[in-house]
This record gives sequence, C-alpha cells and structure tokens, in this order.
Amino acid sequence: MDTTLTLMSKEKTDSDMLELTTQAVVCLLQAQPNLADQVPSLGHIPRLCRQMAMQNNQPSVYKTAILILHQLAASEICISSICQTECISPLKHAMQSRRDMIAIACETLNRLFSTNEDRLIKQALDAEMVPYLLNILEGRLDIIENPATAKAQIVKALKAMTRSLLLGEKVNAILEKSSVWAEYKDQRHDLFISNATNSGYLTAGTPVSAGYLTAGPSTTLSTGPPPVDKEDSLINRNDSI
Repeated sequence: MDTTLTLMSKEKTDSDMLELTTQAVVCLLQAQPNLADQVPSLGHIPRLCRQMAMQNNQPSVYKTAILILHQLAASEICISSICQTECISPLKHAMQSRRDMIAIACETLNRLFSTNEDRLIKQALDAEMVPYLLNILEGRLDIIENPATAKAQIVKALKAMTRSLLLGEKVNAILEKSSVWAEYKDQRHDLFISNATNSGYLTAGTPVSAGYLTAGPSTTLSTGPPPVDKEDSLINRNDSI
C-alpha cells in the first residue's frame, strides 16, 4: 500500500502503474481481510484521506482512494482509526470528482455509518453529506452501470446515520424536509444489491420486485402432463393386443 500511496502523491501520476498497484491492494484485502487490521499502525489512513482531499488530483487518484477505503471500511479497527482523521469531507470531494464511483463510495459510507460511530456522523453533518446524498438520489445516474444499486446504497447509508443516538435526530430533521426521501425511505432496497464484488466494484442482480426498477413480464407454465401424440397412442395400443 505504501507504493500505491507514493504513486498517488506524485505530481504526475503513472496511471497504469497506479491501477495495477490498486488492483493488487484491493485483491489482497479481499482475499485476506484480516490484513486490513494492520493498516492503521502503518499510518496509511491519514495519507489516504489527504489524497482524497487534494484539489486538482488526477481522476485515477480519487478512484484508487475510494476503492481502498471501501476495503478498509470492512475492518472495525480501521474504522476506529478513520474516526480520528478527517475522512467524510474528502470522500465527498472524491465522489464529486468521480461520479462513476458513487455506488461503491456509498457502500463505503454505509459500512462506516453502520458502526454507530458518532464522530463519523458529525463529520457527515459538517460536510453537508446528507443534502448531497439526497441530491444524488433525486437525479439520474446514467453514468453508472447499475443506478438502482447506487440509490439503494444511498438509502442504506442515510438510514444508518439516523440510528445514531447522539445525532440521529439532526439527520432525521434534514431527511423529513425532503420530498425525495419520502419516496425512497419505505422501499425495500436489499432487492437491488448483490453480494458479488469484483475488485471493489458493485454488481447488481436482476430485480424481482418493483421499486425504482420494474420487473419484466412473467409467463405461466402449465403444470399438467404433456399431450400424448396420437400415433404413439395407437402404437402402444397395438403392442398391448
């Protein structure tokens, strides 16, 4: 990961090499999730967040940061470290710079907020993350392959924020003023999220219920026996004589 962070910090990043090292880090953390627990002691998390906060970074840098943070957010030890640095505002900046990464970024937010860490909720409120997510929820996500998956992750992240005992009421106060939230909050969103991931990317399965996706027409299959051919029936009768 040190090599990846060094590449991210260069003025002229080698995008091909950065993509290669990013894939290596993500695949390693997917294959051996326990390794993520060692990352905070190496001081990598503050460096990663600083790269997300940098203005005018190359697009590949923001993509790398989101993909790696997505993996680190699966570790409670990493989340404890993330709480101690400014993370949510930089992540918002990275999302604004790479709209094609919104789905995986929102899943990252859901992982972070589901830990009930009030420090992260406070960061989100300070960064005005709730209005930003509502704005994404209202708009079209044509740039994303599976927009329904992204919107489902947004709703899950917002609901996770409302469960904060300390700041949940503030989050709810913002949400209740939104007509968009009223449309989405009661829908079942687990139907639009697949557990399958590939190098940190989300993939959506085929929906089975109407929500912001519609299911295709269904056909009714006959449960009776297939029709008997007349010639076969005659042959069977002659054989029995």
